[in-house]
Amino acid sequence: MNERILIVEDEPQMLRLLGMTLQKEGYQISAAQSAAAAKAQLQAGIPDLIILDVMLPDVSGLDLCQELRRMPTTAALPILMLSALGQVADKVAGLKAGADEYVVKPIDSLELVARVGALLERARRMRGDSAGPRGKVIAFLAGKGGVGTTTSLVSIGAAMAALGKRVVAAELRPDQGQLSTLLNLGTGESTQGLLALDAAQIDSRSISGWVLSHTSGLQALPAPQAMRPDLHLDARQALAIALALTGLAEAVLVDLPPWPSPASEAVLGISDRILLTLEPTRLGLETAVVMAAYAKAHARPAAELSVLVINRVPLASPLAARQIQERLGWTVAGGIPPAPDECARAQQLGAPVVQAAPDSTISQTFNTLARTLA
Repeated sequence: MNERILIVEDEPQMLRLLGMTLQKEGYQISAAQSAAAAKAQLQAGIPDLIILDVMLPDVSGLDLCQELRRMPTTAALPILMLSALGQVADKVAGLKAGADEYVVKPIDSLELVARVGALLERARRMRGDSAGPRGKVIAFLAGKGGVGTTTSLVSIGAAMAALGKRVVAAELRPDQGQLSTLLNLGTGESTQGLLALDAAQIDSRSISGWVLSHTSGLQALPAPQAMRPDLHLDARQALAIALALTGLAEAVLVDLPPWPSPASEAVLGISDRILLTLEPTRLGLETAVVMAAYAKAHARPAAELSVLVINRVPLASPLAARQIQERLGWTVAGGIPPAPDECARAQQLGAPVVQAAPDSTISQTFNTLARTLA
């Protein structure tokens, strides 16, 4: 890794912390403590990314960002803006000034590395530096556990594969995976060996041996089924895995755990679409509101944000799609009808519902969603 990062920050302690954190990751760091010093450095050479503080002693970081966006040499330069101001209006001002990301201080070192990595990879993809075409990333995120997110992901993925798409379903968590059981893939190592690799060792070639094939046409990267406190998935590994999979498939469906983590934030930052799943109940909606705010805070500006309503069992008075959409501010992509018998049979067979019960109403719904997402 030889990308160059210019840090524009007037607080010496913060400047030192940011520089040391990124140098450990292999980035080349240069620093400026004012807008004037930053512009002088840019005249000497354009870096690959700028970390820009809002509060500078001479010119506001917002003004400097706008100026950089007007210059041809820096118009497309990735800019990560840092600020102690965390109100929605402050973030909107930063993004309107031209920042790609707006991060509130203090920033966790893992989050910093993840966001920097995501911005640089996004820039490489836009320039066409990455070898070969890249697939899109669709992140599935549940408001809470037990909703049926993984079951839905598996059937949507299998339906997309039936349309002729190359699709990989991936569980980005170190343990307690469900993909192996749902697809009857056995109790092998899953991603245990993969998680032992450093992020720099993970690419499309090295990851291909860990991807398993199912008879439905869907490919899968399952997490270990057992509790594995010895295994960890950090932000750099998660980002490397997700990006490596985009080199193998046209669509990468990522099953994220229903709790915050640096790994999830890294994946949300590169996702083309985020699909939030919930049950149409008051509890389901309120937990989804919290997770929606979390997802939106870490999503890239161009990401599509939508909701998938899952009816696990028949309800006498489920919340209407209009209520859900108004409360969340996200578009409702569709609703999964209750089909407990079909889902139970599919689990027994180790197959997606669309394969185990192809003529069912729920399978028709999954097929419709697959065509939408493909």
